Amino acid sequence: MPAKKPIRFAFAALLAAGGAAFAAQADTSRPGQIGLQPASVDMEIAPGQAVRKVVTIANLDRTRPVSVSLSLGDWAFDAAGAPAFISVEETDSSATGWARFGASTVSLAPGQSKQVVVQFAAPEKLTRSGDYRFALLASTVLKDASGSWKKHQTASLFSLAAGKAKSRPFISGSRLTVAADGKPAIGLDLTNRGNSHARLEGVIEILGEGDALQTVAIRNLIVPERGTRSVLVPLVDALPVNPEISVRLTNVFAPQRDDETEALQLHRVKLDSEVAELSIPVGGLN
Repeated sequence: MPAKKPIRFAFAALLAAGGAAFAAQADTSRPGQIGLQPASVDMEIAPGQAVRKVVTIANLDRTRPVSVSLSLGDWAFDAAGAPAFISVEETDSSATGWARFGASTVSLAPGQSKQVVVQFAAPEKLTRSGDYRFALLASTVLKDASGSWKKHQTASLFSLAAGKAKSRPFISGSRLTVAADGKPAIGLDLTNRGNSHARLEGVIEILGEGDALQTVAIRNLIVPERGTRSVLVPLVDALPVNPEISVRLTNVFAPQRDDETEALQLHRVKLDSEVAELSIPVGGLN
């Protein structure tokens, strides 16, 4: 087996395209927008290892220049798996002290992009193994159409799996239920017993009579380390008669694996009395 590479990045290679990567995001109706790519970075880092990462910052406003302030911040996943900025006192996973970057202010002409080099290094002795995090924050303050000052901010979020990091997610529960619009949905409960977050991708497969197959894609589903998360996945099509529903997920950030991917055990969704109680017309929606 080949030696495991110490660093792997879980994002598209946008830097080669320069400012063109942001062109589709531009919205001239909302002046002052700024963008950072990559928006998120998942990677492994060894104790004592130093890394250079290039981040591209762009002025998405094509009508006026902006002056952007750069800084470092701490963040964590909230209960819904979304990023939330916090103070360093609230976490033992801060890696802001590991990171450095160049100038704290960047001037950008309309539609212009520039590259910022972020350098960071893990200490030789870690206080623990698992996820460490920091964010590169970019902000600017401009007047809006009414003449009021408004702050625009974005971030590039770094998740660093250091030491003996492991991501151990699994599906702990499921149910057939309804979404807010009254249409059928799959409720999933997920648990991660590892010390590193999980990033899940996969599909829900719905098999009906006559072997008719429906699929619903699941992408970029985060389960925080040593955490739980419940999600509701709406179903686009009506349920077939006597459905069999399976969930196939793969953890695409499993630092304990050589290729950093690990399939979760196939899960069968429970079809019980909740269907009748919630008045889901199995076999078709009226």
